[in-house]
Amino acid sequence: MRMRKLIFIIISLNLLCVYSHSSNWEGSGTKEDPYQIRTAQQLADLANEVNNGIDFLDEYFSLTNNIDLSEICDETIGNWTPIGSSNNYFEGTLFGNNHTISDLYININNNSIYYGLFGHIGGHGAVYDLTLKNGYVYSTFWSGGIAAANNGLISNCKNINCVVESWCYSGGICGINFNTITNCSNQAEVSSVLCSGGICSYNYGTITNSANKSAITANEGCGGICGYNGGFANIDNCYNVRIGFIDNCSNTSSIMANEKIGGIAGRNDGFIVNSMNNGDINGVQHVGGITGYNGGFDGVTGNISNSSNIGNVIGRDTLTGGIVGYGNHASEIYNVYTDNNVYCLNSSTSKYIGEEIGQKDNCFIIIQPDNSEALYSIADQLNQWIDMQSDPDSYLKWKVMDNYIYTINKYSLSSLKDSISSPISQDDIKIYSVNGHLYIISPTRQSVDVYSVDGKAIRKIDLLSNAMTRIRLEKGVYIVNGHKVVVY
Repeated sequence: MRMRKLIFIIISLNLLCVYSHSSNWEGSGTKEDPYQIRTAQQLADLANEVNNGIDFLDEYFSLTNNIDLSEICDETIGNWTPIGSSNNYFEGTLFGNNHTISDLYININNNSIYYGLFGHIGGHGAVYDLTLKNGYVYSTFWSGGIAAANNGLISNCKNINCVVESWCYSGGICGINFNTITNCSNQAEVSSVLCSGGICSYNYGTITNSANKSAITANEGCGGICGYNGGFANIDNCYNVRIGFIDNCSNTSSIMANEKIGGIAGRNDGFIVNSMNNGDINGVQHVGGITGYNGGFDGVTGNISNSSNIGNVIGRDTLTGGIVGYGNHASEIYNVYTDNNVYCLNSSTSKYIGEEIGQKDNCFIIIQPDNSEALYSIADQLNQWIDMQSDPDSYLKWKVMDNYIYTINKYSLSSLKDSISSPISQDDIKIYSVNGHLYIISPTRQSVDVYSVDGKAIRKIDLLSNAMTRIRLEKGVYIVNGHKVVVY
């Protein structure tokens, strides 16, 4: 009997050790009473515990102060250890409370991957309202300011002057994104030999309402928002495949690379909608105001719609355009405009597409920007195209700005903040219809039903959270979650 009691005590003590945390954080880890992080060492304790296998699923953290990391990491002391790795994900929630983490330092050159403030944010993980200021991040593969890899949510975060570099794949906010980045901005230089972007290097998820305001450079694959906006062809036959989706994003800084370079994405095999470039784009080939190379990897559609370029586009060969440098057979470009600001060494003609064999409709070059009547006419035509779409609410309307008569512009990002922060409804889905396919993106994981107009059930679709899903349908009119959509 005494032996059984002793065994029970030992097991109980072991369980307490498993479920207790070594750090002395205040708080209980609930949403109402999150663990409080006040110091650099307490943040390092979080990294240590995550990297030792505690994912903090359904637990919450809150920054209560600005944190200076220079006391625990710099060129002399050594590198910051990211929160999470390729094997251990952070699945909790961190509330930054608009505080700043400064002087992050990472300089790793040994074929390592996933280096940033966070190494890997898991599918349930989230980081809110955080500013990263000053510092330096370098690793061989997948470098990011806020996170190297994101499967969860990064919301309302900024990178201010924390330089991000890599040999391959670097992003001002995130190295590679599989889920959601929203309301973020980059104001730090980002560079890589292969693939770099102001927000992220590779995007297979959703980037919305975000902006780049600093110089981005690479040898190949370089964009103001992302280096590569990705997708796959055989989506109906693949498990958990996501299409890169960029909505309402902008670039206002210089982008430089040799090839596959664009104001929004270096290469686009996904969707870019409601986005604008106003930065100088400078490269050799595949140079575009929105994207350098559009569509075609593994046969995937690259779709650009309702977007514009008013920055200078400078290239050396004919694969240079105000919107796209090169669009192949899978390229689709609708409802866009560019200023007459394309400079090509081997061509004296300004084009919105340098060279393409894909589809295009409602594309404009503003040859005489001082003609205000022509601007209003173009704005009307752009808005007419939106009104004819299956789900016109998915697009922002256009107008001629009173204080900037030389260009057409969308409503500013700041005017959307209230609607962005409002509660998300399951009905807030976006639907795009392209060439016999429906592309549907939902803010939440849910199932939707597709009906014919006479009420016949066609099929049920399981949607992932913030993941674009593609389904093939015959030409016709359908009802999806109360939305009337036309497949053509």
